[in-house]
Amino acid sequence: MNLACLTKRIALATLIAAPFSLPASAGVSLSASSARLTLAPRFISIPAAKSTIDFGVHLPLRNVKQLEQMVNVQSDPDSPMYRHWLKPAQFRAAFGPTPAQYANALSILRQQGFTVTKVETQLIHVRGTVDSVQRAFNVHLGNIRTKDGRLVLASREQLSVPARLASTGATVVDLGYRILPQPQSNFFPQNRYGPYGGYWFDDLKQAYDYPAYGSLNGAGMTIATVGYSDFSDTDASKYFEHERLGSASTDLGPAPVPQHVVFGDSLAFNPNSGTSDEADLDVQQSNGSAPGATVVGFAAPATDAEGFLYAYSYIVDNNDADIVSTSYGECELFYTPAYNGGQSFEDILQSYHQMFLQGNSQGITFVFSSGDDAGQPCPQLGYLANAGAGASYKDTTGTSIWSDDPNTTSVGGTNLTTVANPNPTASPLKVTSSAYRYEDAAADTITDPIDPFGTGNLITNAKWGSGGGQSTIFEAGSYQASANTGSKMRMDPDVSMHMGGCPLYINPITGQPAAEHCYANDSYDLAVIGGNYYGLIGTSASAPEFAGVIALAGQEEGGVRFGNANVLLYKIASKESTNNAFHQGIASWNGVVTVPSGQKGWNPVIGLGTPDVRNLLGIPTAPGAGNPQTSTNP
Repeated sequence: MNLACLTKRIALATLIAAPFSLPASAGVSLSASSARLTLAPRFISIPAAKSTIDFGVHLPLRNVKQLEQMVNVQSDPDSPMYRHWLKPAQFRAAFGPTPAQYANALSILRQQGFTVTKVETQLIHVRGTVDSVQRAFNVHLGNIRTKDGRLVLASREQLSVPARLASTGATVVDLGYRILPQPQSNFFPQNRYGPYGGYWFDDLKQAYDYPAYGSLNGAGMTIATVGYSDFSDTDASKYFEHERLGSASTDLGPAPVPQHVVFGDSLAFNPNSGTSDEADLDVQQSNGSAPGATVVGFAAPATDAEGFLYAYSYIVDNNDADIVSTSYGECELFYTPAYNGGQSFEDILQSYHQMFLQGNSQGITFVFSSGDDAGQPCPQLGYLANAGAGASYKDTTGTSIWSDDPNTTSVGGTNLTTVANPNPTASPLKVTSSAYRYEDAAADTITDPIDPFGTGNLITNAKWGSGGGQSTIFEAGSYQASANTGSKMRMDPDVSMHMGGCPLYINPITGQPAAEHCYANDSYDLAVIGGNYYGLIGTSASAPEFAGVIALAGQEEGGVRFGNANVLLYKIASKESTNNAFHQGIASWNGVVTVPSGQKGWNPVIGLGTPDVRNLLGIPTAPGAGNPQTSTNP
């Protein structure tokens, strides 16, 4: 290219048979992932003293500032170092912890009675008994149950890490209580069926001006999707076969065959779990966007505080994925001193930052959903700290973890309106067009109070819409200077694609769907979950789709990687007046910022805009994706 989900759902019964109308509507303290927030953990059981538990120790990289500068020039097409990616062994030699750091940390851990089960570039995997962990870190451990039913180990106190281990710069992870990252999507039922959706992947390909299926399909590129759950092969097959990718003589191409990597303590596929919905959506969206790419669904440890860190460590050390897409996130403020009685857990996010830097230096691009709580994703501290008070609080401004990192690409979302001409007498429906008309990014207002984390308190100003905001931890990458964001801190999102709107939150008082202010053009995407068709909304859908766009770009240039893709994206956007790579001027509102229709440039609701994919890839004259279920599309 010249560039070059809080989840809910409603079944779409008989979707294929008929069109639908849109519903109305003694040591030293070392930061570790424990005691996060001022919530006291409510133990439901105490593990046996001799039972074993696993945790991780992250060792810091060397020369991080130099590494950040190197990644920037590696990703810059105007640099002589452009795409001079490192191999993992080269990275370890230049930036990894020193052999002395490894040896010292391993010796200390073994002296504490722990077993080291695996050593990666940055992460040491450790096993020990409950008793040995409690003695080594001066904590009391117990089991808590999360809102979605998972059993997670928690500590009642802040970890106190032995001074010798702390002297190595180590960060201990996975021994604490905190709010786990949440999927960034929401289920919703219903152009082929109407101008506002629901959208299959080939509807989106026509709307966003993808190249025709026969021109580019992502072949030779690998996308890793990361969540807590495994996905369903059966669901993926049904999704693609519906859009005529399969082995039948009438199909337009072979169906993708996504692969699995399943970690211990991840969640098996369960269509009623919420997390499995996310896994299905991620695979279907990314492989739908790039059906020739190899998509690997990673199921990370679901009972570990930082299960995603294990997945990213595995991915960067194996160096097999070109693009990594994750549709989870959580309020960044949860890691700051204000939410933790003065203690900072920002070094946990710095550990992730160093994983992203390693991946970028090897050419890997990380894509994250920006979140679905519009411009106010963080509850006031009292909502969490005063659990059970039955009080009312408001959401406040902030941004989501991982999207806040300058070395990731944050993807927001819009509502999409297309030209749709379905034939209502045909079964299944036939379509003549899903061509782009316009988009907006106006957040929906949840007018009833809700209790999203089950604290017994209420949030009274909740919104549903494209997430993003200003980081309090990370400064902006130099690439954002051209965007005039108005801040020296990292601002997201970077780009957007379709996310849809009008969620069905449950009112905690009545138990009924909360009243919402929704818009007539609120739209959604389609997925197959547990063998049934569902509508989904959220940036959980837009992020994996954009990962597919990057795969197409890589294929178009001969199988290349892009590293920190933001460097290239912002450079392309700086020439938007001549290349038309993004739809800009989209009316946007996230509860904090109002952007009028026609205002060009980056904005804090949708970033640089949504892509015109052929223009973004620098191939405007290539055959474009035509009408869905025709020889040019998928």
